[in-house]
Amino acid sequence: MRGDEKPRYAERKPAATKLPAVLTIATTDSSGGAGIPADLKTMLANGVFGECVVAGITAQNTTGVQAIAAVDHDIVGAQIDSVFDDIRPTAVKIGVIVGVESVKTVAHKLRDHQATNIVVDPVMVATSGSSLAADDTIAEEISSLFPIATVITPNIPEAQVLARMPIGNQADMETAAVQLAKDYGICVLVKGGHGVKDADDVLAFPTGAVTWFEGERIANDNTHGTGCTLSSAIASYLAQGEDLEDAVRDAKAYLSGALRANLDLGKGHGPMNHAWAMH
Repeated sequence: MRGDEKPRYAERKPAATKLPAVLTIATTDSSGGAGIPADLKTMLANGVFGECVVAGITAQNTTGVQAIAAVDHDIVGAQIDSVFDDIRPTAVKIGVIVGVESVKTVAHKLRDHQATNIVVDPVMVATSGSSLAADDTIAEEISSLFPIATVITPNIPEAQVLARMPIGNQADMETAAVQLAKDYGICVLVKGGHGVKDADDVLAFPTGAVTWFEGERIANDNTHGTGCTLSSAIASYLAQGEDLEDAVRDAKAYLSGALRANLDLGKGHGPMNHAWAMH
């Protein structure tokens, strides 16, 4: 820096500010493209203060998940207590939780703390194709977490498993979303982009009402962490007071921008540029 230049971040004492806080309960991703790193980047980019509970640890990169380990469920619960006892989150995003006992603990703690605006991303398989959740953990998540969720955000492969039906077109997407919303009494966002011609998503309400969101299919194979990013963005906008439909619409716009930035890192399905709107 030249002597006549001012520092990029000039020293000053700003007025006190407040930000809504959003909590992610998920696993690490050592490559930074998905899981907790992607969640926190998304939250920062979308105007909220991100907090995290580590509910699993992965050795992971753009080519796959090399290892995954649980965090003791008592430690998971203690992290949740620490967050809610101090900087209480206005919304919660739940991603991969490793182990049945940890899923039970998360559900119990969120009920105890009367958490609101809970977005559950029922991740079963990573973009690379690697399995991230055992069958018993998925079953416990359905039993314990779905009932307290504001919305769940399955992609088409996940929705096929949950709804027990094949999905090959938009009509199937809507049928699955409506069925799941009715079965679990929650809102369900079935995300397009897997096996259908576009990236449109459908949101179903327990009443049977549906809303479609048009999506732009962007020619970019670097899609590591798209599900984490969308669900975290939805939680961020819910925390700022938006209703669910507006939150989904704004989250999709943010995700499209991150994909359109065309970041190219790694040997497999690379990550996105979460800071695209901040440059």
